[in-house]
Parts: sequence; C-alpha cells; structure tokens
Amino acid sequence: MLKFISASFCSFSVLLFCLPNTYAQDFSALQIKQEAHELHLAEQPVWQKIILFRDHAEVTSKDFYLSDSKAIHLKQITPQLELDASIDALHDNPSLICKYPARYYWLSQHVSGMPTTALKNCKNLPNVKQDVRMLLVSGYLKNPVSTFGHVLITVGEENERQNLLDSAYNFGAIIPENENSLSYIANGFSGNYDSRFANSKFFKQDIVYAKNEQRDIWAYTLNLTPEQKALFIYHLTEVESHTFDYYFIKQNCAYRSGELLELISDIKTTQHITPWYAPEYIFDQIEEYRKVHPEFIKSVEYLPSDQNKLYFLFSKMPQAMQQEINYYIETKDLERIEQLPESDQEKIFEFLIAYLNYKNIGNDKPQSKAQNQAQKKVLIQKRIQLPINDHEPEMMPIRPSSALGEKPSRLGIGLSNDQANLNFTVFNKDMLSSYSNIHSEFKMLDFSWQIKDQKLKLQSADFIKILKIENLGQQLTGERKMSWELAMGAKPDAFTGQLHHPYLRAGLGAGYDFSPSLMGYSMLSAELNDSAAKIDAVSETGLVYQQEPFGLKLTQHFQRRKNEELASETRFELKYRLAKNVDLRMLLSQNNKSITYQYFW
Repeated sequence: MLKFISASFCSFSVLLFCLPNTYAQDFSALQIKQEAHELHLAEQPVWQKIILFRDHAEVTSKDFYLSDSKAIHLKQITPQLELDASIDALHDNPSLICKYPARYYWLSQHVSGMPTTALKNCKNLPNVKQDVRMLLVSGYLKNPVSTFGHVLITVGEENERQNLLDSAYNFGAIIPENENSLSYIANGFSGNYDSRFANSKFFKQDIVYAKNEQRDIWAYTLNLTPEQKALFIYHLTEVESHTFDYYFIKQNCAYRSGELLELISDIKTTQHITPWYAPEYIFDQIEEYRKVHPEFIKSVEYLPSDQNKLYFLFSKMPQAMQQEINYYIETKDLERIEQLPESDQEKIFEFLIAYLNYKNIGNDKPQSKAQNQAQKKVLIQKRIQLPINDHEPEMMPIRPSSALGEKPSRLGIGLSNDQANLNFTVFNKDMLSSYSNIHSEFKMLDFSWQIKDQKLKLQSADFIKILKIENLGQQLTGERKMSWELAMGAKPDAFTGQLHHPYLRAGLGAGYDFSPSLMGYSMLSAELNDSAAKIDAVSETGLVYQQEPFGLKLTQHFQRRKNEELASETRFELKYRLAKNVDLRMLLSQNNKSITYQYFW
C-alpha cells in the first residue's frame, strides 16, 4: 500500500511539473486584475489589437472571446470585459495558455504572477525565433476578384530566402464549392461570407500563384526584435482558423494583414481614408515607413512566376538551341537534339523538363497531362545519362516591387484649352504608372469632369478598363501571343459629341517588345453603343516607353461607324513623376491640349 501511495505521489508530482507553471501561489486572479486595472491595460492599443477590437469585437467565432458567455452578444464585448475574462481563464485553467499564447505573452510583459516561462511547456506552439515575411502577390487579370493583387504572410527559418516549406498564412473568404465569380463579388461586397487565416506550407501557395496563375511575388522580410516576433507569431497562432466577416473592398486579405503589422509597429496600415483597401496599399505604407526606419525591412526578394523564369531562360539561349527546343515541342522528336554536343543536350533537356512542368500545372485535360508526364519521364532518363554540368544559369533581373510606385487611387486636376478638368479613379494602374507592368493596364471606376463657366459637368465614367499585351517577340512555341482588351462605361460619342454615351468594347491584338522599357501594340476591337445601329470598329496602335521618372505614350486611334465619316485621333502623353505619389501629365492631340497634376493615395 505504501509503495502504491508513493508511486501515485510521484506520478502526481510529474503531472504538476509538466503543466504550464503559470502563476506563483501568492498571486490570485483578483490581484492580477487589480494590477492590470491600475495600469489601464484594457485601454492599450496593443491589447485591443490582440483581441481584434476596433469599434466592436470583430471575430465571429464563438470560442475566440473568453467573455462571450458574459457578454451574450459580440457587440456587448468590451476590451475591459475581455481582459478580466482572459486573466480569470488563464489563471484558473493553465491549459488555455497554449490556446491563447499572444494574450498570455503580452500580459506577462506587464503584470506580476504570469511568468513567460509557462509558454515553454506548450509543445505545439511554433518556434518564435523565425523570420516573418509579408508577401505581395501581383494582380491576375483573368479573374475579376484577383485583379487587385493579394497578400500572404510566411513564417520560416531566420536568415534564409523564402522557403517552400515555410508556414504560409492566407486570409480569404470561405467560399462554397462551384461558386461563380458574380456570386463571389455580390456576396463579398455585402459581407455574406465568413473568412479566416488558413495555414499551409508555402509550396501550396506557390503552386497557386507563381505556377498556376503565373503571378510575380515580392517577399518582404521584416527585421523584428525577439519580442516583436514572439507577439506576431503567437497572435497568428491565436487567430488561425477563427472566422471574421469578409468584405471584398475593405475587410480583405490586405486589411487583416495590415492589422498584424500594426500590432508590432507604428505603421498606420488600416487608417485609410477611403472605404476600399487594395492589397498594394499595405506595402506602400511599408515603403514609406522604410524611408524613416530603413532597418525595419531586412530584405526584399523577387520571386518571378514560372512563366517569366522560363521565358527569360529561353531568351538567353543561342538561336540554334531555341530552334531545337521549338522543333521538339512541335514534333516530340528527340533525334536532332541527340546529335548535338553533350553540353547543349544538357541545357536543352533541363529546359524541356522545366517547360513540361510549367505546362502541366493547371492542366485539366487528363490525356494531355498524361502525355506531358510520359515525355518528361523520357527526358529525365536522357538527362541522367549525361555528365553532371557545373554551368550556372544566368539569374533573371530583379524586378522592383510595384509598391515603389504610386498608390492605386488617383485624383487629377488640370487645365485644357479654355476649361479646367477634374479626374478621380478608384483603382488605377495604367501603362505609365511607375514600377507597373508595361504590358498591362487596369482601371476601375474612372470618372472625368469638365469645369467651365463655373459649372461642373461629367464627361466620362469608365466602370472598368483592362488591356493585356502579349509579346510577339517571345519565340517559345505554343505560348500565348494574342493581346486583348475589355472596357465598359460611358463617354462622349466619337461622332456626335453626345455626353454620357454608354459603350462596351472588346478586342484582340498584338504587341512587341523593342526593349525592356519600350513596347508597341496594335488592337482591333468592336464597340457596342446604345443602339444596334451604333456598332463601331475601333483600332488603336500605340508605342509606350517607361523609364523612371518619365513615361511616354503615343497612340493613333481610328473609329468607324456605318454612314459616318472615319473618326481619328492622335494622342501624345508625357508623364513626369514629381514624388512617390505625385506626377505631372501633359496630353497633346488634335482637339485637346492639357496639363494635369495628379495625386495618388
């Protein structure tokens, strides 16, 4: 019997030792709460950010707020009520420390009786001695909900580049299967979706964004103190999988990621004056903060899409090797390649293996996918029969982050002829925008007014305008060469001058890169107007040059309508960037000469 009691006592002692040693015995929950009240901790901005409280509690999951049962309704939760409930719960039930590590960690820095060492007993918490990265993902024009870009957060080993095995936190709406884009936009605008931070390995996000959708990524590694890292990573763990209301234009991936930055820095990422919030805005704020605090960012790494990497590698190959690659893609015949020197074979086989990987990502045709896999298997067998080479492929030039350019919203004030002009755009990325992709243009809700004789008159209202130029000079066989455009809104009629003339325009065309900063294009489009008799043929040929701080665009526009004379316009635009979010634009055409001061926010 004595042995049993002794063994039981030892087991009980071990159990006590293994539990989080949270509080010294002489500190009660009441004493800790009194100290917290004296320090006014509930009023601290960091506490309110930890519990995601702005004007009201914003997390909709029932088990996130520990004062839920006392408040009855989310709107009755207050920072003070949640602080008291958190101290009570963490004191009385130490196992909750591992579920709410950010609250416990922050409180342990401010009050007695809550030792930080208790967190070491939480075996499932992530290592807080890791680097935190904010990832800016470029826009995706083929999907309306992705045109504004995206934000990811990754946590990984210190002093390393972005690693495919890093933990990636992706905030987004929880969307039912087979939901179409129109339903997504409608529900996203009205807040009818739940949303959350989903945690997965980065390679899964890399497949979606860099490989399937062919989007560039910029990884900003934050230079945080150990305390900042701990609070940031613990907070991510605490909010992971909890739900929020999702609003497409404001409470989106960028807004929620910006809240996390505000938790550990004084960057004002969510205090935006407009009712919309684009992902690029958070990185614009980081870049502005970086000017004053250059140490805040450890590094910015450019992660090009698989398509951009492949095109670059192909462009650097000798023309003879390019021809052999294209010949194989067309014929699947290896005979000519096998007659080349071994060093050339090595490079060609390695390129073709990468090419087939690229073609198979997102390939939803089983037969085509199986054929590509079979070809890749043969190529791998051929490659391993050759010697190991030591040649280093030329590195792709680093493309600067698009956040170095202007903010996405625009206000322009200008003078033209005998009138003043006013322009307002909710989202603007045109071909002359700084550090933007010269091959694309995306505008949404673009309004122009004329001010004449002390009267303000609406001239045009473009709901959406998308222009995507593909480079015909890209010689890799089987790749998309067709450019396209889509535009919808209201504008002055090209033939009658009638204002508020509704139109829908869609077209195809071609482009050509003369150099990295000089591009030409030609588009042929059909424009549907307010009646069946007004279906116009429209052509536009343009030349675009972009080299900071300048931008130039020359276009020739023709429009043909039945029973009307041919309408034409030659336009010359010059942009000069005065500051990060300020530029000056000059426009010259047959009917208009203007100069406009533009401010971006």
